[in-house]
Amino acid sequence: MLEQNYDAGICVMTKITKLIGGKWKPLILYLIQHDVNRFGVLKKSMPRISRKVLTNQLRELEQDNLVYRDVQVALAPQIVIYSLTSKGVSLRRLIDEMIAWGMEHFKEDYSEPLLAKYKNSIQHNRHY
Repeated sequence: MLEQNYDAGICVMTKITKLIGGKWKPLILYLIQHDVNRFGVLKKSMPRISRKVLTNQLRELEQDNLVYRDVQVALAPQIVIYSLTSKGVSLRRLIDEMIAWGMEHFKEDYSEPLLAKYKNSIQHNRHY
């Protein structure tokens, strides 16, 4: 077997985890891919996240070219709509697989209606 020095700084898993890891980013990406795409609606969907943290997470996702921020200034008050970039869309299958894995391994923690809702959303998005 060929011996290699391991460098976590250049490991692809480290890079992926840095890009979409953490408590909120996978959930934010999941919600945006399911058209929960305005700041207020995202905040309402995640009552335990502070406005500051949500803002910072969205900015990081935008800087990493996973999320596009569209500010519609012609309307008062201005409306900000988030959508996935092509790079963000490429994560849809991964995010859905994470949800499917969680449904399988944590099903005793969730009600049947909630599991059915997640299952429906995943099956609906299998066309990417």
